[in-house]
Amino acid sequence: MNYWVLALYYNWATADMVKQAMRYNDCSIEDLAEGVNKKLITPDQYKEITGKAI
Repeated sequence: MNYWVLALYYNWATADMVKQAMRYNDCSIEDLAEGVNKKLITPDQYKEITGKAI
């Protein structure tokens, strides 16, 4: 599991921090989708970060 997905789950990171991590290729859309599938992040968080609905 990607660190940033877990960071969102445990409230260690904000959506803006994850967006920045994505710009540095430290987190991917696939990582976030996996987090939604495992119910670690919500579809709303996914949409806020990626701009796309899952």
